[in-house]
Amino acid sequence: MDPELEAKIAAKAEQHLGVNLKSIKEDNELSIREMEEYLDAEVDYGPPGPDMVQTKKKLKETFLNMGDPEPFEDGGFEEDDQDDISSLAHGELEQHREWRHYARLAAWEMPLLSKLAKPFEPPTADMPLRFRYTTYMGEQHPAEKKVVLEFSTSDMPDLTPLQREKLKKLVGVRYNPEKDVDPTDTFEDVPLDTRHHHFKPKLRFPKEWLMTDERRDELNRYRQYAEVFDQKRVATGQLVDGVKQIQEAYAARKAITEELPELVMAKGAKPKGKRVAVKRSCSIIMDPIKIAPFEATAIESIPSTVNLCRTTFRSQTTKPIAYRLTQLRKLYWGLVDNTDALLKACTLDLGKPEFETHLSEIDWCKNDIMFITKNLAKWMKDEKAPDIPLTNSLLNPRIRKEPLGTILVIGAYNFPVQLSLGPFIGAIAAGCTGVLKPSEVSPATAMVLKNIVENYLDPNAYAVVNGAIPETTALLNEKCDKIFYTGNATVGTIIAKKAAETLTPVCLELGGRNPAIVTKNADPRIAARRLVWGKLMNAGQVCISQNYIMVEKEILPAFVEQMKIALKEFYPNGQKTSPDFARIVNKRHFLRIKKMVDDSRGKILIGGEMDESENFIEITVVQVKDDQDSMIVDESFGPLIPLLAVDDVEEAIKTANSVHSTPLGLYAFGSKAETNKILDNVTSGGASVNDAFFHGCIPTLAFGGVGDSGQGAYRGKSSFDVFTHRRSVVTTPGWMEKLLDIRYPPFSAAKLKKFRSTSEIKPNFDREGKELRGFGYWVSFLGGLGGESVKGALMRWAIVALIAFGAKRWGDLNGLPAFLK
Repeated sequence: MDPELEAKIAAKAEQHLGVNLKSIKEDNELSIREMEEYLDAEVDYGPPGPDMVQTKKKLKETFLNMGDPEPFEDGGFEEDDQDDISSLAHGELEQHREWRHYARLAAWEMPLLSKLAKPFEPPTADMPLRFRYTTYMGEQHPAEKKVVLEFSTSDMPDLTPLQREKLKKLVGVRYNPEKDVDPTDTFEDVPLDTRHHHFKPKLRFPKEWLMTDERRDELNRYRQYAEVFDQKRVATGQLVDGVKQIQEAYAARKAITEELPELVMAKGAKPKGKRVAVKRSCSIIMDPIKIAPFEATAIESIPSTVNLCRTTFRSQTTKPIAYRLTQLRKLYWGLVDNTDALLKACTLDLGKPEFETHLSEIDWCKNDIMFITKNLAKWMKDEKAPDIPLTNSLLNPRIRKEPLGTILVIGAYNFPVQLSLGPFIGAIAAGCTGVLKPSEVSPATAMVLKNIVENYLDPNAYAVVNGAIPETTALLNEKCDKIFYTGNATVGTIIAKKAAETLTPVCLELGGRNPAIVTKNADPRIAARRLVWGKLMNAGQVCISQNYIMVEKEILPAFVEQMKIALKEFYPNGQKTSPDFARIVNKRHFLRIKKMVDDSRGKILIGGEMDESENFIEITVVQVKDDQDSMIVDESFGPLIPLLAVDDVEEAIKTANSVHSTPLGLYAFGSKAETNKILDNVTSGGASVNDAFFHGCIPTLAFGGVGDSGQGAYRGKSSFDVFTHRRSVVTTPGWMEKLLDIRYPPFSAAKLKKFRSTSEIKPNFDREGKELRGFGYWVSFLGGLGGESVKGALMRWAIVALIAFGAKRWGDLNGLPAFLK
């Protein structure tokens, strides 16, 4: 044995293992070379296990192998795994990650922080909204290396775009210095001190960073937008109290026992591990229709809401027909999806029967949408201008249909869906943007409409503002391109005055003291049934229903008797217990109608029952003495039917004109001559002959008032026209310049003569106003067979030709005898 090698191995054993080489050699009977390998393995892997099997030491724990089982801890290891490539790779990767992190700090954060270092200034309300960034320098993140900075990235023009993007990822928004500053936070910046970078002297706070009026206005606009956005999320149910929802759902839970079929086994058969169905009880959570409580829109958000709609209109987004049809179709499905909510809302607001809600609210608007979508393309086309002379027809004169702009629609409470969405549908069809203000007197329906508009229509073009007088006043203070209002004449006058300040056009659908006249030649049964229907619909809360009935004395007893029969037929168990009779909208209107009855000097013939706790008023028929009775001088807007006996039709016409010269509706019952006489002598917005306001039940028939009962009309095509500007357009071709030289100076008698020869129309009447019938008149009269128009002349010539053809056929069949020919 080499003494030098033996001494080297003995020293290694003594140093690393603390054992004597001689004892190891005797115990294991190893050679010197085997002893050297044994000592190397012991030093690297620890003491030997049973049967000389080596056990590997545990690896250093890192973030990559944390929690993983250690290799080779359950046994031996193969010869080719002794170098532990996995452990070496982990160590190298960890080291490279540290190098890269520190390189990133040196390359990015340190230069940026040197630019951003500023002397500390306590925050004030005048300071701009800045950012706060906290970082730690070095691998071990010592507290003395902590750096706290405040800055605004928008005021650093010398940063590169890449550096600016890096900052956005590093920084976090600081508190608002005006409200949210922690009094215990001194915001003292820790001096920047690293061993790898020398910082430049700290700069003073730039004056350019101070809050300016422009930035303050921008911040206020953003806050208003954020408030509107949050309100929309709350109204649409996007921000909800989850715990409260769960509690309410469990409170509404109902247990339902469901019987499941029993599994019947054949005789002697044994179940093969399958479960047998048994009776069990299960509980399901009912999902009741929930309507958000009424909440007024924030007044400060109204200007930004209107401005957004105006901006959207100026962007030309709403003009294409594809956009209009899409919005109308989405609104249709919004009504379909929210039908149950609208039914419940109308019941809560007005006690309205479901049949009436479907008939006059939901289905009405759905049919209106369908009618408009089918005809919109035809309505939008340019119209050929009528009555254009031949010389001007070369300029292609035409009428172009242009949307007016941003529309404000103020709805009414009695038909809260139809009278709000009806005009709004017309505005959408016309290509306008709009703001809808439902009536606050029907709060539940107003919240459902808000939900529909905000979730189904373009939020940039259409909005809903809820509230009362303050919110309506704020809306009227904003500039709109047209205002559509449905309601009473008092508020209509206020709106018209406010609109006149900015020359804003209005469409007013107001009420009126509408008369009904029943002559002695009318059928009392038909008149009674139809006029009773006019007051039972929505408990008489209909603006076009008759306000009073004038009946000729001769037919009055039969008319009253037929009214009693009709009411008994319609409500066999009484109106109060009937699900088909609505309620007065609120207590204020209940007391108003009750006072009209109490102040009347007439005699109650039918009804009169009232219940303030339910806002219930029975259909009440009262025979009054004159037209100065409290039930006639004011519009009742309720289930009141005052009867006024008259001697003849002339007295009824005179009374109708004295009570209200321009009512919204007129209803005449009698012979054709009598009804025509009434229509000729009484002016009204609309009229129904032998019926009660049926003209207002046709959705495609124009509806509107006249005089102080309103101005403008809508429904059907009129809903499109009322929000459309008919723009006259001509296109003058370049080749006509020579023909137009007569309009350019210098002028002369020759030019005037030339102009008159092509444009002058000679009169066909004398100085006394009598028509002159010259040769041309008689030629046209004979050529047209007396027809006043081309169409009339063609019709008459067709009749003459038909008569001639028939005469010829008759002559061929019934010719003269041969001896007479």
